[in-house]
Amino acid sequence: MTTPLILPDSKQVAIDLLAAAMPGVLVTSRLPEGKALNAALPAVRVLRIGGTADMRGWADPATRDRPRFSIDCYDATEAAAMRLAMRVRAEWELLPGRSTEAGMVTGISEETGPQDRPEEPNTGIARVGMILGMSVRPPLPNS
Repeated sequence: MTTPLILPDSKQVAIDLLAAAMPGVLVTSRLPEGKALNAALPAVRVLRIGGTADMRGWADPATRDRPRFSIDCYDATEAAAMRLAMRVRAEWELLPGRSTEAGMVTGISEETGPQDRPEEPNTGIARVGMILGMSVRPPLPNS
């Protein structure tokens, strides 16, 4: 019986690599609620919003997941949230070739650049977001 191919959790790969590159920034898929979010700033939320996969076999270099992510950057002011988004964008450009135990990033894309995504009034938080993509392959056998 053949063991099915399981692609890496690309969202976790993105979170782990961004968190490692940006000490002092909370990088997560689930934000703290209410005033706990204000205390955790700056923060980056990574949500998978789609993508496709090519699966040809575990050792085939063409086997990859190609997720799309909505990336939200939160900080106390609009200017700070935009600076955080620009930092995420710069770190994203450096991801190809980087890996975690789960997988290796082989490529990246940018669908939309940083844009204002207003939060609810009176929260004291600003949000800037963008749509980014990547290609992630399983780790090489014996690596």
